[in-house]
Amino acid sequence: MDPHCNLTTLEAQAQIDTTIYHLVKMVSMCVSCSLNAVLSVPLLLVIPRSPSLLRHPRFLLLMHLLLCDNLQQLFWTIKSFLLSSTEGMSVTECLIFCAANQACAMVDLFLSTALALDRFVAIKWPLHYQCLMCPHRKRAAVASIWTLSILLSGVTLSISLSTVNVSFSLHRCRPLILTPCLSGTSALVIYNTVGSAVVVPLCYLTILGCFCLVYLDVRTGPLFTKRACVTLTLQAIQTILFSVPVVMDSYLLPGYLHSDALDIAATITYNLGVSLIPLVYGYRSRELQQRIRQVAHMNKVTNQS
Repeated sequence: MDPHCNLTTLEAQAQIDTTIYHLVKMVSMCVSCSLNAVLSVPLLLVIPRSPSLLRHPRFLLLMHLLLCDNLQQLFWTIKSFLLSSTEGMSVTECLIFCAANQACAMVDLFLSTALALDRFVAIKWPLHYQCLMCPHRKRAAVASIWTLSILLSGVTLSISLSTVNVSFSLHRCRPLILTPCLSGTSALVIYNTVGSAVVVPLCYLTILGCFCLVYLDVRTGPLFTKRACVTLTLQAIQTILFSVPVVMDSYLLPGYLHSDALDIAATITYNLGVSLIPLVYGYRSRELQQRIRQVAHMNKVTNQS
């Protein structure tokens, strides 16, 4: 255990008053969570009620991505509320919230990668799309993503909880702050280091490669439209906004780089990326737009009758 793992040393890292810091975090999370829920709920109500939509892998992936995003936003909002309404949280509670956030982030990353691959296959090999993305494969892929992410995070959390023996309360709860309290061989540190150094770059390179190849095909083919360009641009922006906070919370960065202002900026950036997901993958889909209008019309007729 690092000798710097004590309350005095960890509190010395704070640059913003604790009350102001938690108030800003709680307000930003409440706004982000509410906005994301408002944007996601119509899609989450329409997609499960339409078997024809669920037959398409992109809509199944989108539904799970929206569920994961809302779950992660809820975890962050609860954590912000607990830190602002109490005198802090224990290292154990902080580890649990960090593990839950990391599991959601991993699911987010894998689902975003799967969506990019799905769009690439649909545009590059449209005649073979149904064979390559059969119902059995898409359900197995989604189940594997959730199971693998939760299992890895759960195992590393269990090992970390059995090795961390500190009892003080934290006024900040971030992986970089917890680093001094975890040994270099801690399961949580190893898991996040490997994820940050191997899994995250591979996923982002895959997404970037798919975007570039899709753009080249769209640019030189009949799919070159203003709508396609706007969608690809929004996808690129969403990927960048999503990736910055993931890198900032990486265990590859030393703890002394922690900054309250940087933490708030990274959180807001991540929330902007998350909020773009339903706009990019959902409301720009003609199929979903048509289905939402149909549901709205049916509800209007029902209310009038």
